[in-house]
Amino acid sequence: MDRTEVERTLFAVTNELANELIELTPEFMKEIQFEIVSTDDGGADIGLMEIHPEVKYVALSTFVYNCCYEYLPLVKQYAPEWRRSLITLRQDEGNWKFTVDFEYK
Repeated sequence: MDRTEVERTLFAVTNELANELIELTPEFMKEIQFEIVSTDDGGADIGLMEIHPEVKYVALSTFVYNCCYEYLPLVKQYAPEWRRSLITLRQDEGNWKFTVDFEYK
């Protein structure tokens, strides 16, 4: 897979992950953050950031785990020095928007 294909696939998986997180988020929540962090053993830790106490009402689905399973090798191929991704989703005037911040070693 060349760099363009990796980027396109990574973008698609990230969109699927963001859409699933939006579906899992209760209507009363207007913001949620999710992180994927590289571990020393080559894997990753994933989870919701506890920026709001309401995050306890969000249960991650199997689909979220599957997206992360696809995401990890893609992001490592796309950015070999990658260490962490922070996905922030915010609802503004009824529309959800998301950003992805990458951290590197």
